[in-house]
Amino acid sequence: MTQMHRPNPHDPPPGRTAGTEFIDPSERLKQLQIELAQQEAKLGHIGKQRDELKADIDDLAKTVDEVKTTLSEYGSEVKDLETKLHGLQYFYDQKHKMVMAAIGDKKDPIDDRIREFDHETERMGERLEELQEMRDAARNESERADAFQREKQADYDAVKEYKTGTENRLTEMDALRTAITQADEKNDVASMYFLVLEFSWVLEHTRILSQHHLAHDLKEELGELEAAKEDARSKKAAWDNLKTEYDAHKATLDARVASRRQHLLDAVQAMCPVQSPPAK
Repeated sequence: MTQMHRPNPHDPPPGRTAGTEFIDPSERLKQLQIELAQQEAKLGHIGKQRDELKADIDDLAKTVDEVKTTLSEYGSEVKDLETKLHGLQYFYDQKHKMVMAAIGDKKDPIDDRIREFDHETERMGERLEELQEMRDAARNESERADAFQREKQADYDAVKEYKTGTENRLTEMDALRTAITQADEKNDVASMYFLVLEFSWVLEHTRILSQHHLAHDLKEELGELEAAKEDARSKKAAWDNLKTEYDAHKATLDARVASRRQHLLDAVQAMCPVQSPPAK
């Protein structure tokens, strides 16, 4: 007769095998939530890439249609454009021959005036490039000075908040001491170990400065902060001045280029006025 098997109190419970570590449902829930957040982040990233790709495809499709339209329109007009150009070329050839035969000794003074104007325009363009380089360099200097000022402001704020920060760390260590004592009373060595490590870190980063030392640090950081502010203001002013000079010079040059033809035409007409026909 087969004997009924009596459960061994040391056997693992049903569904578990020997050596299998017990999994806390709360910890497993946290792990799954973290994994879900990671997967959602990946999906969000993929979704963003998908949307960007769709936008690129739509833009390219629109561009392809625009190219087709442009080529189609040009194809229907290219013959007319060629005919117009040939007509203008014929007009130029005829008038050029006539003008060159009639200009005589007026040619050289007119050429000189044109060269002078264009040379001055070129020189102004070179100056504009110099001003642009100086302006950009000044802007970079100003941005660096602003960054240094922010750094000095953070240093000063850290010293200014020293008292509050120290009090907060002391309060934190009081709370850790209470937690360590409670763990000790429960004989919870693992928790005590972790909390003591935390206590050690806070303790290591806590110093009590003398009033004289704190006053010295405050004055030193404030002095460096004010110097950084003054330097930033100076760099900003230099940048603003160069930007203003660049903008004004560019506006002058743009106006000069835009009015070149009319300006030179007026100059030529003033140099070589047309004689009025004698009265009849």
